[in-house]
Amino acid sequence: MRLGYTWILAVAIMTSIFSGCRSDSNQAALPPEMPDSNTLPNEPSNNGKEKLLDMAIKMSGADLPPEKRGKALRMLSLNEKDVIRGLGVWLELLDGRYPKSLEPKVAIKQADSLLAAKYGSRKQANKEKKKEIEGKVYDIFFASAFYDKLIREKKDVAYYGHKITVEDSSKILMRWKISNDRYRVIYGDLSIKEVTEGNLPR
Repeated sequence: MRLGYTWILAVAIMTSIFSGCRSDSNQAALPPEMPDSNTLPNEPSNNGKEKLLDMAIKMSGADLPPEKRGKALRMLSLNEKDVIRGLGVWLELLDGRYPKSLEPKVAIKQADSLLAAKYGSRKQANKEKKKEIEGKVYDIFFASAFYDKLIREKKDVAYYGHKITVEDSSKILMRWKISNDRYRVIYGDLSIKEVTEGNLPR
């Protein structure tokens, strides 16, 4: 039953090979308010990301189908919107709770069993339902990928999903450093704020 979801998750993971083409030292800190587009300061433009993806495909020798290209480009543009979208899916799957961990291997394994339990066999789903499920899978994956990216960039990231539910609107669900003394904070209700280090609860 779970084979279909595992396959989708495996495809999502495969797109992550292209993220290694960016240098961690060139990552820009997230601004206080996210722009409407996915382009962040000092990040490649969409055209730049396209070229970067083409270069990664050529270097890896991978055969990336056109329908997967958008997913690979999203991997090159990870930002806080991705973690918010993924956490929103988790709320749906866990009835108002968050996963205990966003570590990719742990989260993906948990998501696989939850999706199978909620939606049944992917083979029996119609085309529209399959597309909906695939979207949820990718949202979960990219949320974990963003979390993993913050860890690799040493952004002093912390996640408290084992303690926080959607009802804990004033409690910190996740936070990470964006400058010497400033953090981006996601609260239990998925609202986002920038705070100084001194205002973080101990």
